[in-house]
Amino acid sequence: MAAPRPPRVVPGEASESDSEPELLVETSGEPPGAGLKVPGEASETDEEEEEQRRPKTPPVLAEEPAALWGGGPSLLQQRLREGTGRLRGAVGSALRHSYGSAARSLGGLGGALGRAQVTAAAAAHCLRLARRDLRAVADTIDIVTACHLLPDIRGQL
Repeated sequence: MAAPRPPRVVPGEASESDSEPELLVETSGEPPGAGLKVPGEASETDEEEEEQRRPKTPPVLAEEPAALWGGGPSLLQQRLREGTGRLRGAVGSALRHSYGSAARSLGGLGGALGRAQVTAAAAAHCLRLARRDLRAVADTIDIVTACHLLPDIRGQL
């Protein structure tokens, strides 16, 4: 049998106490750390020791293949589908409500715009009639002032 070796310390690790000397790792062909226990901090509670002894379980994926679950979708997949359906319904309802109220507002504005156009057309027609009447009056005044057959009434005022 081989002679017992002194304990080896991993480079970069500090000793636990001032009385414990730091030893360098020997490089003797075997990989550093093979069969080596690194001295470290002791666990403070029994629960920590149990957690360290317990084998680590692999993380569970969100979507496992259906073959592992007996061919049907998992509960998580069912819940995700239900939640997605509810979300789609809520978004669709909100969009329908928004577009419906916008369409009603535009319909009301369209009616008001139509009434304003009718009023503007009636005002334009009245202005055309008034202009026609003013031109007729201006023409009549021009005829009267240009006529020499009538007595001159300007001088008698």
